[in-house]
Amino acid sequence: MNRALRTALLTAAASVTLGLSWPAIAQAPVHRFDVTADAPACIAEPKPACTAELALAAAREESEGWAATAAFEAFLSTDPNLAERDRWMARYEAWAQVATVDGIKERIIPVRAEHLARKGDFAGAYRELGLDRATPDAMAEPSVLILDEARAGRVRDVLPRIERLVESDSRDDLRIEVLEIALARAPADADAVAAAVRDRFSRRMAQALQAGARGDPAIARSIDEWAKGARANQTAPFDDAETARRDPWDAYLRGAIAANNLESFKAGIAARPPFNTSADAESASKLLRILMREGRAEWLGVLAPALKLPDGDTVSVDEDIGPMRNLPVERLRAVAAAAAATGPSGGAITDTAIEMLVARGAVDEARELFVSAGRLDEINRVTFDQERIGVVFETLWRSIVGRGPKPVVDALAARITSPGAREYMAKVERLTARMNQIAAGNKGEEPADDEWAIILDVAVATADPVVMTKIAAAMKDPGLRSTAFVQVTRFLWDRAGR
Repeated sequence: MNRALRTALLTAAASVTLGLSWPAIAQAPVHRFDVTADAPACIAEPKPACTAELALAAAREESEGWAATAAFEAFLSTDPNLAERDRWMARYEAWAQVATVDGIKERIIPVRAEHLARKGDFAGAYRELGLDRATPDAMAEPSVLILDEARAGRVRDVLPRIERLVESDSRDDLRIEVLEIALARAPADADAVAAAVRDRFSRRMAQALQAGARGDPAIARSIDEWAKGARANQTAPFDDAETARRDPWDAYLRGAIAANNLESFKAGIAARPPFNTSADAESASKLLRILMREGRAEWLGVLAPALKLPDGDTVSVDEDIGPMRNLPVERLRAVAAAAAATGPSGGAITDTAIEMLVARGAVDEARELFVSAGRLDEINRVTFDQERIGVVFETLWRSIVGRGPKPVVDALAARITSPGAREYMAKVERLTARMNQIAAGNKGEEPADDEWAIILDVAVATADPVVMTKIAAAMKDPGLRSTAFVQVTRFLWDRAGR
């Protein structure tokens, strides 16, 4: 299995697809774990209980074991039934004991720790990672677990862990992150976190965070005076007046967000220097990501006028925004509407909102936003394969074609003049015809992996479980087939939860 396919399997990416031949289920499996799969019954009436088993049945045939790893971990993280997650963990552990591929046995440890943390058993999670010993495992990375425990409201519990488990030069950075969490989830513990910060510059950040949370107007004078004291012969960051001024203001703004203090946020935006240098791009990106994943459209509207980044500098809003996918459709649309005032940065925010709408099945709303926000004009203007909007269009178009109706699809197609986009549209049209043939039992020549990806995405967009299950079942490669059944299973779980 090549590296790209292994990565796709491990991430269980929504756009990757996979396949299986039913007689193989009865043959001796490569991997030793039991599955119960009645394929014909499952295709006739797909339920997540059986499509999940079909994912494992296919994974047994994949020689290395990464398909099984991906399937078990996908079900562990997404099964809405928490008791079932315990059973997935038990099955995963039993299989990992007999897995022969390097890396799989070792992988079970962090997976089990994450499972325990998700259940609130942080003591068990630390034990799994060897972090409860007098001399913790030097290879273990506690920071992520510490932050997860803080987000669970156990802020005071993590302070001694930071002192014991984290390298001394990283402790204050982590305490600042915990302080931000405390302001949002455990305000009563914020002072204790701030008191533990030792580095002089980090203390300034802690003060700014807390000032932003409570809306302290004196912070402006304090920051300006501190910035005036910057000297070129001092140790960084004290030698740079711009850093000394901008960084505390960014902390102030994050503190206001954490405490949900909109008035303080407005005051901070008014007092902070505009986001008008290349160095401001990352700060703006971090603030945008927080506001986007929480659906704070009004706050985005306040931030927008301050975004004056130089030409050529862009924001990065793709990281760490998974929770945005769960926002109500109207909040996603409101975020996109607020993005219109952010200038060149607005396109990236709008594109992300479009992708999130598609991911939650709101295809009509995504299509309307693509047109109303001017992204249709943008796709016609740019070079298709050199801009991110090309990827967004591909994702959207597969969903539009799958959802229909055909008059709506044709009307939008008539407005697309981009040669690259039109070439892609023709490809999707051809593969949609293949999808219908395959669903009818006329598979013909095996599609290529990238063609299967498009076919499955169009099938999922139809929202017809029988069609998408037939497509998954028709895939020959067991790894791809397993991933397809994982995607079908997650679709069924998502639909039941809406």
